Amino acid sequence: MTPIKFKRDSKDELFFKELRQKVNNYFKDKNISKNGNHKARNKAFILFALYGLFYVSILFAGSMQLMYVFFILLGINTIFLALNVAHDAAHDTFSDNKKTNKFLLNTFDFLGANGYLWKLKHVHSHHPHVNIPNMDGDIKQSNLVRVFPNAAFLDFHRYQYLYMPVLYLFYTMVWLLFRDFRDFLNPDISGKPGLKHPKKEIIKLVTTKAFFIFRMLIIPYLFLPFSFGTILLGFCLFNFAASATVAMALISAHVGEESVYPEPDKNGIMPTSWVRHQIITTVDFATDNKLLSHLFGGFNHHVVHHLFPNICHIHYPVLTEILKETCEEHNMPYKDNPTLIDAMLSHFKFLKLRSKQGLAVEYIEM
Repeated sequence: MTPIKFKRDSKDELFFKELRQKVNNYFKDKNISKNGNHKARNKAFILFALYGLFYVSILFAGSMQLMYVFFILLGINTIFLALNVAHDAAHDTFSDNKKTNKFLLNTFDFLGANGYLWKLKHVHSHHPHVNIPNMDGDIKQSNLVRVFPNAAFLDFHRYQYLYMPVLYLFYTMVWLLFRDFRDFLNPDISGKPGLKHPKKEIIKLVTTKAFFIFRMLIIPYLFLPFSFGTILLGFCLFNFAASATVAMALISAHVGEESVYPEPDKNGIMPTSWVRHQIITTVDFATDNKLLSHLFGGFNHHVVHHLFPNICHIHYPVLTEILKETCEEHNMPYKDNPTLIDAMLSHFKFLKLRSKQGLAVEYIEM
């Protein structure tokens, strides 16, 4: 991966210096840690307890219909666990104790994903290269969808706004069963090209995936008086629910009508400063919705997350207000969608925009 450099801009540096000072003063005045607090811990405990409750309820479901309901609830809760616990653990922000964060990163593996690889892609690829074509490992996923403005146009892309909402339902199934294995063999997505994965991580990948399949398919089949096909359908419903939930969080922040995908010049220099790049490539949504902020682990306060990835999501609502105020004072192009529905509609309009042949011209507010 070619190293990139962001432009120096004195006005942007002044903005970020003032913003950072305000944020630091908030934690100093409140005398609180930037990491997770009792609210984050209580939420994690409740989400883990709900996961256990929904799983056990599957095993003792008295009917197929009830089993399907609990599979769906388990799928939704799986994403809430990933967003609220595993994501913060990957950034070492859930706890003041690094060993606790390292342990909680295993939440990904428990849920069927791979924490080691996800941290590589998210922390070392996505955050340093957010929305940069062919460098952001979280955005660069498949040729099935045309995201980047200068990406090759394939005939079927003209229908992507029709078929992608359906394919999104298979997102977690592909991720958990196929993509993690593929990504272990692909050095370009980790942010650390040429990295050789430790053997213990490869063993962990295989064993945790096997345990996930055993837990989700074999154990229910042994416990319940239903056919394997019936259990398999429940597993599919689990993934459909999980996929729909995570899609709402992920696509709303970086893939919408106002999303831009700046590229470096031939010398690897980006067109804007680092702080401006984070702001113009990220869009908040429904920041006034307390329930959504609670369930999505602050993903709707995504601009703050990209500017301060070393702070736990539990503090984001307050920090977003500080960010909005400071952006207005310095005329920085902060963007947000007022509701989740607005954000989703923006994404589908984006798919429609990219379904047209020809190069799209990106507008970057300087």
